[in-house]
Amino acid sequence: MAIPYESESNMPLGLSTVTIESVTYIQISVDMPSFDNRIISRTDANGDRAGFALRAGSDQITGTMVLQRATDTTALPSVGAEFTDDYDRSGTASTIVIQNVKVTRSTDEFDQFEIDIVLKTYQG
Repeated sequence: MAIPYESESNMPLGLSTVTIESVTYIQISVDMPSFDNRIISRTDANGDRAGFALRAGSDQITGTMVLQRATDTTALPSVGAEFTDDYDRSGTASTIVIQNVKVTRSTDEFDQFEIDIVLKTYQG
């Protein structure tokens, strides 16, 4: 006996929704750290590693987000567009800026695209 399978081309798969430039997209995945840290290494008299310390870094925090369009005609977001999202589930939304928009089409996926994102303000 076959297992029932629902095959709908517009079935949402994502975590939640995100609104960018008044357009709502389904959020499939997010890959971005909340903080930037740097490692300070300490060596012994022979130059071998003896320990380390973590300090807050100052590099810009960047990441990626995969989104799904509602339909084939749903507009892609613009580079430079800002939006807010609680991407790390801290309880407060952070301001994020779109750096790049990358469209990859595949027969194995719904109408998805990836954006490179930059954390402008962290509110966590």
